[in-house]
Amino acid sequence: MAKLLSGLLDQTLEPSQYEIIVVDDGSNDDSLKIVQTFDAVKLIQQDHSGPGAARNRGMAAATGGLVLFLDSDLKVPRDLLQIHLHFHQNHPEISATGGSVLPMVNRPVFSWELVDHLSSWFNAHPDIQYRSPPQYLPSLNFCIKRWVMVDRQVSWRTGFAYTGEDVEFCYEMMCTGLQIAFVPAAVVYHQDRQTMSDYMTHMYRWGHHAPFVRGRLKGLQYSFLYSRNMLLCCLLLPVIMLGYTLRIWLGWFQSRPLQVTLCVPQILLGRLAYAAGIVMGTIDANHEADQDQSQ
Repeated sequence: MAKLLSGLLDQTLEPSQYEIIVVDDGSNDDSLKIVQTFDAVKLIQQDHSGPGAARNRGMAAATGGLVLFLDSDLKVPRDLLQIHLHFHQNHPEISATGGSVLPMVNRPVFSWELVDHLSSWFNAHPDIQYRSPPQYLPSLNFCIKRWVMVDRQVSWRTGFAYTGEDVEFCYEMMCTGLQIAFVPAAVVYHQDRQTMSDYMTHMYRWGHHAPFVRGRLKGLQYSFLYSRNMLLCCLLLPVIMLGYTLRIWLGWFQSRPLQVTLCVPQILLGRLAYAAGIVMGTIDANHEADQDQSQ
């Protein structure tokens, strides 16, 4: 948090051109103490309600025409705000921009930090080329025109315990005819997970949310793979695991061919956790649907 706020207070834009809002989502660490050491930061506190609710709360408090969503475990360069701003000024047809993610510290091959980074940001690094507008960009570096949420009433879905609300948010934008664009020059540096346990837990959580998001929103890419039928779900798991690993490998091959190839066994291990998450997520999604029908 301290690295993020220090970087935001040292931007190339004049301080009068932007505001910094932190929404504390019921944290139980030192986040509040850290934020309170920065006088120029507006702090909003709420009971733990998840990332979607926190982003909605921050958006409601924002006054600018653009709102940049950032996660607390980032370090940002001095020109981040200016790059997002200039792109929006030069492309008024674009409603939101997503930026690149680089590791905060470069790690050697076979380290879990590197594997976590390769698995998490294969679709949001500076060297990736999008041939068509992306359907989804991660929310940790996501800049949106404020009127999208005010006038079009597109909001972050609440209720997600871990991840997935950003996939649905971009889907809602797409359904209303709004465009998002990838801006590779808008870079942030992310603190990746350092242990196998943290990496596997993160992959499991990604798998758990997939039936609730991709399995429900049929217009999303690859949604047909996330069946609510348990037998079909289990039959499709090998396809999902191998296909997802291939996507990660292709996403990095041009820029890091040796690293991503050597890390394939660890990436596949993460796909096992992802598959376990899909199974449990499918069970939970079906249970939720049965409860809704009985009410």
